[in-house]
Amino acid sequence: MSYRHLPLTCECGEVPDRILEVGLSDVHELVIHFWCAECRRSVCLTKPLTECWQECPPPETRQAAQVALVHTNSEADARFLRALGIRYPE
Repeated sequence: MSYRHLPLTCECGEVPDRILEVGLSDVHELVIHFWCAECRRSVCLTKPLTECWQECPPPETRQAAQVALVHTNSEADARFLRALGIRYPE
């Protein structure tokens, strides 16, 4: 799976240590809630889902990532899967 990083920073420039909640608003926005340890306040960042959709990696990138995952399996992984009766097409 391929994805793009969403930069998260408070107005003070601090990057959150952890995210408290991720959700969806009633106006179709992605909502990310975190606590800023630097300025000691609760921060909610929002991003319209249409923007999220537009910023998704193109399908070619996702396909390349899936192919990369298949080719990174080690021989030990392949033996284990064969022992379970799972075979990859050549």
